[in-house]
Amino acid sequence: MFSIAADVRNTLGECPLWCERTCRLYWTDIECSELLALEEGDDAVMRWSLPERLGSFALTEKSHILLMGLASRLAFYDLNTGILTTVAASPGETGTRTGDGRCDRAGNFVFGTMDEGYPVKVIGKFHRLNAATLTVETLALPEVAIPNSICFSPDGCTIYYSDSMQGKIFCCDYPSLENPRVFTETAGNGAPDGSCVDAMGYLWNAEWGGNRIVRYSPDGTTDTILPSPGIQSTCPILAGEGFTNLYCTTASVGLSAPSIYDGALLKAESAVFAGLPESRFAA
Repeated sequence: MFSIAADVRNTLGECPLWCERTCRLYWTDIECSELLALEEGDDAVMRWSLPERLGSFALTEKSHILLMGLASRLAFYDLNTGILTTVAASPGETGTRTGDGRCDRAGNFVFGTMDEGYPVKVIGKFHRLNAATLTVETLALPEVAIPNSICFSPDGCTIYYSDSMQGKIFCCDYPSLENPRVFTETAGNGAPDGSCVDAMGYLWNAEWGGNRIVRYSPDGTTDTILPSPGIQSTCPILAGEGFTNLYCTTASVGLSAPSIYDGALLKAESAVFAGLPESRFAA
């Protein structure tokens, strides 16, 4: 079902975001400190080299400006000039870096921090960069080892998040953070990595090490399982015209003999399901 949309051989491809205004799919290769993009109908991959690793990022109201969750700071990045404007330092403890992140439906950037060492310690936290004040607050959620799966229900009233090391995706009411609960637990051999939510409120999750992408219904039950040729699938996104093309980033890091799919950007055409426009940082 999946084919290779871009044979980029990413070390750690992550965080695909679709910009419907420019018809570009952006993603990051975290370990190579690189932002990549692919325009719809064009096979040429655009690349921007960055001064440090990019864990996650968000679109803004200006199509040439991204909000970047760099390893040590949050910053605006001008795609045209390459100028970075620091907004805030990463709020994580010493020895942590910025990881997964996504804007909530109100346009605030919610992101995680994680331990840089190995084995990974449980010192990661979830934070929010508030668009109105450009200030960072730490959310009252449990500490995690590897924060992932940050996404929001279509109405913005539920936040989903995971600790990949626990093999579970959690959720709670948002923005109150009340009623925390287990949304689902992965049943395959993989760990929950990145997620997105479609127009019906179903959650799509890529399983690291599991060779599959799973679509969960709003009650957490498994709806659809899509086998992936990439062993280390990292994050899915519904993109393209009508938001009906399913893309997924992958990683080759740690594999002794990666295949052509490991580290590639994968694509599957799926007219059955439709995604949602990505929320933009509102500042």
